[in-house]
Amino acid sequence: MSGPLMQLLSQGMRLWLTSVCSELEQLDLDLDGSALGLLAGHLQGGKLTAKGVVFQNLALANVELQSDPIDFEVGGLIKKQKLQLKHKFQIQGCVTFSAANLNKSLANPHWLSFSNNIASQLLGANNLASYAIAENKLSLHSDDGRSIQCNLEVLDGMLWLQPIHSKSSAAIPVPMDPAIRLENVLIEGQQLKLTGSSIVSAGAAGSK
Repeated sequence: MSGPLMQLLSQGMRLWLTSVCSELEQLDLDLDGSALGLLAGHLQGGKLTAKGVVFQNLALANVELQSDPIDFEVGGLIKKQKLQLKHKFQIQGCVTFSAANLNKSLANPHWLSFSNNIASQLLGANNLASYAIAENKLSLHSDDGRSIQCNLEVLDGMLWLQPIHSKSSAAIPVPMDPAIRLENVLIEGQQLKLTGSSIVSAGAAGSK
């Protein structure tokens, strides 16, 4: 449905998404709600697709998400304040990375400790230089020319790097937001796709 309140809600959602993403090239937002429900601060759900996203220091090629029902504060929305959530809600969907996205994330200082850790454990090197995606596998390359191929596995909702042809190296967990629970990982062509769900906490849309 459309209308002034839905337009305000859509604008509030867009402002929030812009505030929590350091980069957001393209965003399409489809919200589902009745006039009566919106007046009561209730949205039946929503769908989001985005491209060129940087969220929590991760560069993403594509994002596709669908939410459970959302309850929000109507008063603040009418006053054109930041969107405030009444209750936490769940989102489900998938994110896609290209090799360029992975390397952009690797260059972020936030991931330096993790990158140095896997370079040391898997390659016996000090620094990880780059990632590559080929033959349905993830390749890691150090700055001194060494490389190793890894499979990616989802175990108990977490993502793990599993070295191939390396008996001495155990799988390494990839650090994630504890609110995220992964369900599947797929490397296809030149892209890495993660599917899962996450919880958005109450009040999160009102803060950067």
